[in-house]
Amino acid sequence: MFNTGRYFCLLLVAFALTLLFWGPLFFGYGFIGGDLYPYFFPQKVFYADCLRAGELPLWNDLTGFGYPILGESQTGAAYPFHVVLYRLLAVNTAYNVQHLLHYLICFVATALFALRVGNSGRGAMLTGLVFTFGWFPPRSCLEWAILTGCWLPVAMYCVESFLQTRLWRYSISLSIALGLQLLAGHYHLAFITQLMVASYATWRLWAEHSQQVQVHPGTEQGRVSRGALALILAGIAGVCLAGVQLVPSWELKQRSSRVVAGSDYDPAYGHMPPLYVTQLIAPWCWYSPQAIGEDNLVRTLAELVAPWQLFGPNHELDEAIRQARLAALETGTNKVEAHVYCGIVPLLLAAFAVIRWARHRRSSNNSQANASVLNGTTGYWLMVGTVALIYATGWLLPIGKHLPGFSFFRGPGRYGIVTTFAIALLAGQMLSQLQRCAWPMTARGIVIGAIFASTTGDLWMVSRMVTYTAIVSKPAISFREDSPVRKLLADEKELPRLVSPGPNVGTLLGVSCVPWYLGIAPAEYVDSQFAMPDSPKPLPSGRPTPASVPYLEWLSQAGVTHVLNFEPLDEQGWGVELLWKGVDPFLNRIWGRMEPIHLYRFKQREAGGDAVSYPGRARIGANGVSVSNRPEIPRGRGTRKVVVEQAPKPDEPLILTELAYPGWTVEKNGIPTESRQIGQFRAVDAPAKGDIFVWRYRPLSVIIGAIVSLFTAFLLAAVAHVRFWHTGLTDRFLRWAWSAADGRVPGSEHRA
Repeated sequence: MFNTGRYFCLLLVAFALTLLFWGPLFFGYGFIGGDLYPYFFPQKVFYADCLRAGELPLWNDLTGFGYPILGESQTGAAYPFHVVLYRLLAVNTAYNVQHLLHYLICFVATALFALRVGNSGRGAMLTGLVFTFGWFPPRSCLEWAILTGCWLPVAMYCVESFLQTRLWRYSISLSIALGLQLLAGHYHLAFITQLMVASYATWRLWAEHSQQVQVHPGTEQGRVSRGALALILAGIAGVCLAGVQLVPSWELKQRSSRVVAGSDYDPAYGHMPPLYVTQLIAPWCWYSPQAIGEDNLVRTLAELVAPWQLFGPNHELDEAIRQARLAALETGTNKVEAHVYCGIVPLLLAAFAVIRWARHRRSSNNSQANASVLNGTTGYWLMVGTVALIYATGWLLPIGKHLPGFSFFRGPGRYGIVTTFAIALLAGQMLSQLQRCAWPMTARGIVIGAIFASTTGDLWMVSRMVTYTAIVSKPAISFREDSPVRKLLADEKELPRLVSPGPNVGTLLGVSCVPWYLGIAPAEYVDSQFAMPDSPKPLPSGRPTPASVPYLEWLSQAGVTHVLNFEPLDEQGWGVELLWKGVDPFLNRIWGRMEPIHLYRFKQREAGGDAVSYPGRARIGANGVSVSNRPEIPRGRGTRKVVVEQAPKPDEPLILTELAYPGWTVEKNGIPTESRQIGQFRAVDAPAKGDIFVWRYRPLSVIIGAIVSLFTAFLLAAVAHVRFWHTGLTDRFLRWAWSAADGRVPGSEHRA
């Protein structure tokens, strides 16, 4: 029965905890650090710009030489929350709202699942606290962590609710939860969720079948079989619901850096060194209070209720992890990917729950132990939590690389989310048992209050010790419109492409930028024959940075038109002119610099000797070709217009320095024509003076994916409608279907 008061209480506690952990974000503050500005904000700024221009973008032409947005997926272009929030709100505000909203979803869903499996109200709240604020806050530098991870408890709640009630609404909700998780964009956590759902549903159905056999020997297995089939169909529907993103992702996967050998991809990166597992029981050996950049009342109270924090070491945690080499893999990792801490008190409670369960099993016979389907949850969570923790160390990767899915994703430390979920549930289960003890009410209240206070303070402190982000009152992204560099580049007649310090940051200015940084990159981006040479090193004593011919030749071939640099350049050697020098209120905040930065533009000159020509975005031979940068070209980057204004030499193709990728078509003077690939770029043969070429991105993969998603959404809506409004009809149909499946002729029992 729906308990309005209980759900309101859960939401209130979720809001209070989210306010405690992320209070400044409610008031316009913002994150800085980690992958936020090199990766997530460049995606979101481009995405928001396109939405406000009335377009749902399919191709991002700003990062490197372009990539398919739905294929790379972490923009979450089809995620409903993104579509609404980034269309209506400023980028930093939308980012904060997303972050906070998904913490609320995660806490409430986790607590509801704990209630479903028999925990008390306070036990459920402890479960929500440990899981939501144990695993996710240190990962605040990874937007996908909370956006994708929050759907794990939602999916688990739907599974358990369906198995207890067999109501269709929960199987349909499971499809929606799995679909939304995939649309959020991070497939690794979605894959882990699917493994958990499959594992948990299998165990629960087996336990249900065992109970039926023991209580009613000879009973038919129809109920269990129908439940399994319903969950399988729900899982398939969830995957199909995200087809609009999965089909383009599959297309990119076939030609990505993860299937073509490249030095940037290592499946073992992000593992948890075995010695670092001791963070669970001895955090004072690893976490340093010196890493906390804030000193306020909350910190003082946290240290008071979790006093172990006063004894932490004074070392750099990443370096300590790198030195923990005993039985560890010979590959890289970091403190965020390897994090799995969930509190001293919750771990003790979980341990007591396991001990109690083990003693109960030894002292009870099988029929008593299986009197309830849910009695075995302790054993199940002990098993899956332990297996996940072992996998997080990377020890099982030699097995995983031969299994579908496991070999594609890197970051085995992320399987710690399962361990945290298991510990949180066991801790909540033990607290529920403590509530039932025959203690005086006052003593019980004090103990439970101390557990919550200690755990909250503990997790709050650790979230500040293990992180790559900081919260600032004036986030850099809010100064984007004030950037003089952005204004200068926007006024350029030709389409700019910038080379700047740090990958992707230049795209925040609204221009194409190299070098690039992507989660799943097209294979050309890691091909050694196309690799960007090392940039010239600055000279000491403030002397201008000298030019490097191989580096300049690469920039010329890549269509780079501008250079943004920390140090001054040798203008004659580079062939550049200084456009601007100063402190940019936007870029300098991102880089944390007070020193001036320098913006240069390449001069046009003929190739010869050691000289290098700079034709820009499109070229015929060494000569530049006009590429439209005017408002009539849609901002969705799915269109590119090139005008040949000078008579080219015979047999020289027109090369557009943008990635050749399936789905791009080209018209010559309004008539479809053939294009080909030269290196990693698009090209057409035999251009003539006055020709106008228009490239358009119309990928078949997106069309197929959209059809699959829309058909699945329509099917789920139709099933929900018929089931709700025509219950008798669906019941008769199902009885007929199950009878046919069992080999019986409907109605034969009446004729007999």
